[in-house]
Amino acid sequence: MKTFGRILSILLVVIYMTTSSYGAYEVLDCGTDSSFAANSCDQCFNGGTVVAGDNKGLLTDVWENNSDSEQILFKEEQETPRIVSLGGASWTELTASDSVDFWQYTAELDAIYDEDNLGYSLPAGDSVTWIESTLGSAYQLVSSSASAGSNVGMIIYDTATHSVDSDGTPALDSDLHRECVLFTSGTPGEEPVIPETPRLPETGAEHILLLFIAGILGFGFLKFRKK
Repeated sequence: MKTFGRILSILLVVIYMTTSSYGAYEVLDCGTDSSFAANSCDQCFNGGTVVAGDNKGLLTDVWENNSDSEQILFKEEQETPRIVSLGGASWTELTASDSVDFWQYTAELDAIYDEDNLGYSLPAGDSVTWIESTLGSAYQLVSSSASAGSNVGMIIYDTATHSVDSDGTPALDSDLHRECVLFTSGTPGEEPVIPETPRLPETGAEHILLLFIAGILGFGFLKFRKK
C-alpha cells in the first residue's frame, strides 16, 4: 500500500505539472480593461492566454502590508478566491479528490498567529503568502467561443484586514483589498507548452512502472488536446 501511495502521489505531480501553468503575473494598470472596473479591482494582473482544456493551478496570493501600521487578518472574515467567467466562457474547478478543498491557508500565515488578538498579525512593510491552491487543484477552461485576445476569465482574490491603532487595538471595520488576474483567449487549436517531466526516483521495478504510466499519461493528454 505504501508503494501504491507513493506511485499515486508522484503521478499526481506529473499530471499536474504537465497540465497546469503557473508563475508570476505581469502587473497591469487597472484602467486598461473595463472588466477590472466592473469587478471593483484594486490591483490588476495579466494572467496570459488560455485555450479550452488549459488548467490554471499552483495558485497563491500574497498579503502585502503597504500601510504605516500593523494589520490583523481574521480567517472568519475571508472569502476564498474564485474565478469569474467572461465572454461566455465556461470554467470548472478541479481537485485531487472530492474530499480535498481547492484552497488552503499556508504555513507562513500560521506562523504569524497573534494570540493576543486571536488573528494573524503583519507588521507595516511586510508581506506573506497567506493562501494557496492545494496540490492537484486547478481552474480549467472547459469551453470558449471568444475570439483570440478576448477576455474569458478572471481570478479574484479578496483580502480583508484590520489596521491596528497605536495602542494595539484593531480597527472595528475591515479594509478590503481585491486583486484580479485577467485571462484572454488564445488561438483555438493552439498546442500547449508541456514542461519537462520531472526526474522520477530510480527504484527498480517501481521506477520502470512510473515511467511507463507517465508516458501513457503524456500521450493521452496530447491526444486529448488535439481533438
